[in-house]
Amino acid sequence: MLDPRIISDELRTRPPKPLRVFWVRVSRDRDAFKRELIRRRGQSSFVPWVLRKATLQNPNSVMSDVVEILNDAREEIEAVRDAAVEAGGVDLVLLGRADLKLADTSSPILLPDWFPVAPGQTPAVLIRDLTWSTRVPLSDPTLALDDLRRILHDVDHALTDRLQASLETDHRCANSLWNQIRRNGENIADELKRMKTRLNEVSNPTAYRPSRARGKPTVIGLLWAHASSRAPDAVQRTAKALADGLHMEDDDVDRDDTSLAAVLNRRSSRMDPRAQWAFSLIVTVRDACQLVTAAAHADEYPRFGAQLLQATSHDLRSFLDDAAAKLRTPEVKR
Repeated sequence: MLDPRIISDELRTRPPKPLRVFWVRVSRDRDAFKRELIRRRGQSSFVPWVLRKATLQNPNSVMSDVVEILNDAREEIEAVRDAAVEAGGVDLVLLGRADLKLADTSSPILLPDWFPVAPGQTPAVLIRDLTWSTRVPLSDPTLALDDLRRILHDVDHALTDRLQASLETDHRCANSLWNQIRRNGENIADELKRMKTRLNEVSNPTAYRPSRARGKPTVIGLLWAHASSRAPDAVQRTAKALADGLHMEDDDVDRDDTSLAAVLNRRSSRMDPRAQWAFSLIVTVRDACQLVTAAAHADEYPRFGAQLLQATSHDLRSFLDDAAAKLRTPEVKR
């Protein structure tokens, strides 16, 4: 869901026109959404308007529909006259309960003689649905990155605990995994102990950023580095070793225990449920680490669709939070 902050920020990035019309789908209280937009308006000239009737549904009536809305909103448009004259136009922000029925379209619209900018003229007016086109930086607060970092810290702890327990139960399974992801011949017991100490020293998990740098990676860091340099079929072999190393059983997971990241990294052959879950864990950890790292350098990347990023973050957090819970058996719970 977009919020007024995102909308107001987006409007300020767009070049001025005599009239621009934007549509925003708002499922919650639209009047409250409108009030918050006005509060954030400052010296801008956008005018939020709550639609109370069906409109902009027929391409043949776009011009008359917009003129009717302008006349209905005249008092509120005239309230921003000075800002509109200075900015060179008015942004009409229509708050609807559903998505815009029309594709983004441009139509010549005769502006009323009372309109603050270009009165009586007929400019081409672009009508755009901001619901899906609004973009935000990778560091935007709506991505809940603090929560994602906290969950990564929890998963890292859970993986370390589980592998330490596995090493004591059957060291062959844990060593099989370690032989695939370790660096420079480190001893698994010593490294897990070091990793556990480092994780315990993290005082603020919401600021946690896993590292894959040599000399200080944790389990997540090793998995991240491993998956980043290998094709899905190669990661599939590591997933089998991870499932064995964690002592996962088929009845610990079901076929729905997967993430979008795992689907988009489709393998050429099928896996049993526990290996499939371990594969999902590896690639989801990798993508989550990539996201929090990119967010820390958001100014180096373009903006992306707000709702796309929000949904992506939610999928990562949902899978990883559930994964941490699965790993925390009574025997290894810290």
